[in-house]
Amino acid sequence: MARRTLTGIEIDPVRVLLIEDNPRHARLLENAMGEAGVAFAGAAPYEFSHAPRLSQGLNRLGKGGVDVVLLDLSLPKTSGLEPLQRVRERDPDVPVVALTGLNEDNLAAQALGAGAQDYLTKGKFTASLLARSIRYAVQVRRLQMGMRSLSLNDGLTGLHNRRGFLHLTEPHVKLAQRTKGRFLVVSADVAQLRDINRVAGYEEGNRVLRETAVLLKGTFRDCDLVARIEGSTFAVLAADAALDKRAIIAARVAEHVRRYNGMTVRLYNLVVNLGFAPFDGSGTATIEDLLQQAVADRVGARPRRPSRAVGHARRSHA
Repeated sequence: MARRTLTGIEIDPVRVLLIEDNPRHARLLENAMGEAGVAFAGAAPYEFSHAPRLSQGLNRLGKGGVDVVLLDLSLPKTSGLEPLQRVRERDPDVPVVALTGLNEDNLAAQALGAGAQDYLTKGKFTASLLARSIRYAVQVRRLQMGMRSLSLNDGLTGLHNRRGFLHLTEPHVKLAQRTKGRFLVVSADVAQLRDINRVAGYEEGNRVLRETAVLLKGTFRDCDLVARIEGSTFAVLAADAALDKRAIIAARVAEHVRRYNGMTVRLYNLVVNLGFAPFDGSGTATIEDLLQQAVADRVGARPRRPSRAVGHARRSHA
């Protein structure tokens, strides 16, 4: 249901569900929520509900009407990212702000990689920061949901197109800058697509692009963004990944390409060239800058002709 607005200001409350087993932490968060209600002038108020057990929180989610979840990642009888995974299974569209303890930076980073919109460290956040994190998570999810109804997808492959990729990656840049986070932009190109069109026909060339899209989606995680930028070129934002992951990513793509080329006899072998550009949160590079860097990294490797190549994912050595 669309939110009611008055002179451009939201007046419906943001419905927050806290899943937290520690009563003291729950009271502190509830008190902070009260202070957070006045942290942003003109902002909508909050409706706060608390579930002390994960099962109760999942039941509440199943009833609908939750705008954002504050989720303790240290719930009893769970480990690691299990609470987040179960919340995502119950409601894949609800935004989640993970709550972590001190010295759990690795777990927080993993939560972001698994689909959380943001995280907060218990005992180290203010009411203002809590309000900002909640509203950021809600706005990011609204943006992602809104993009689905706009023409930001590539008609051939069903992936995001260039415009959709730029829109959806912007929140990742802002979050990485605020939290000193990181991600990796990957450029992937089907080598010599013109030759495939020439020797096998344009319909076959289009089929190769569609199947390359499936191949890339199967290589990366659900939380990563995959897009067809133009022609034979694809792009991926790999969340919470650094440059040391390039060999792993290249190996995964190469294995998928090898299997693809081994499925049937064709007039060509598929070759996918890869390039990488890292973002560590401390720089000022835009997604456009990172795309250009990844392309430059990719074209550093000379593409091989499909009619002669052994199918593989080729990584540049820039």
